[in-house]
Amino acid sequence: MKTKYYGYEFRPAVTLFAHKACESLGLDPVEIEWSEYTQTACINQHTMILANVRDDAVLTLGDLQRYTGFVIHELLHRKYTMFGVNHRDQYVRTLHNAIEDAWIEHKAIQANLTGNIGELLGSLIDNMTTEGLAQVSDWSNPAQYPYVLAVYARPHAKIKVPMAEGLAPIFEEATRRTHLCKSSKDTLAVAVWVYAQLSNLPTEQPEPVNPNPRPEGDEQGEGDDAMQGDGDQQGEGEGEGEGQGEGQGEGEEGEGDAPTKGGNGSPSPDRGQGKGKVATAPQKGSEAMEVEPTNKAPENANSHGSFSQASAMQRNAYHVTTRKRFKLGA
Repeated sequence: MKTKYYGYEFRPAVTLFAHKACESLGLDPVEIEWSEYTQTACINQHTMILANVRDDAVLTLGDLQRYTGFVIHELLHRKYTMFGVNHRDQYVRTLHNAIEDAWIEHKAIQANLTGNIGELLGSLIDNMTTEGLAQVSDWSNPAQYPYVLAVYARPHAKIKVPMAEGLAPIFEEATRRTHLCKSSKDTLAVAVWVYAQLSNLPTEQPEPVNPNPRPEGDEQGEGDDAMQGDGDQQGEGEGEGEGQGEGQGEGEEGEGDAPTKGGNGSPSPDRGQGKGKVATAPQKGSEAMEVEPTNKAPENANSHGSFSQASAMQRNAYHVTTRKRFKLGA
């Protein structure tokens, strides 16, 4: 098997895979449009848009697996998703996307639609999560909750993200409901339910509790002791420093520093804030981060055109498509 592909080989390979996948899934053939402007793989009834790569770019087998994962994911939308089912609120729409993505992937894996579909889709979400862990600084931000749910609700996701305290019971029930869905109308109903539960969460983080409150009257006593000499003052300072170190570093099980379990029972990673914080309600009208797979060309492989005679310009300053509009070359 090839382990290295040039861009002009890579695009036809992905396109051929898409056509074969359509046949395997019982779908009509789809047209692949290679665009340098897309940030997210997407599909309508006839066309799938993917991030373009340069003709002379060198791509790996891992890149091919990632793109085929995008193709399968988008084709599953075409097979299962009812595109007219939507919601007017952006946050609820994003929750719906998260639940819909988890539903179509789990449904396809359970049906074993292709031989390695679980591996492809698991690798796709794990790659997304790895990138997210490197970029997101605060997972307790309500804008991140739909993506956290998108990971949690996928049993085939091996890499989990930190989860704010209070989300796990909501997301566990949401996952159970998602796996019982029969259509996109059902997944929207789950999204509306999740939003209602999130809206009942506290509106802000609680005030931190001092683990060693001073008894009343201690302040005057400590001031008097401090006037007596350096020896007492130094001893008191050491005691306070030790107490703070133990409180932050050790903690008791079940408190903020205890590991949060992911959807498959594995501990969530420690990268980024969020674990140990209390989940708060999204503010009305606030927007969520997108949850769809981000389709960007590999580093140093992005393209602004193609030299392939099999491709043709669609319009000025855009990119080429697999459908010829003009005959290029002699």
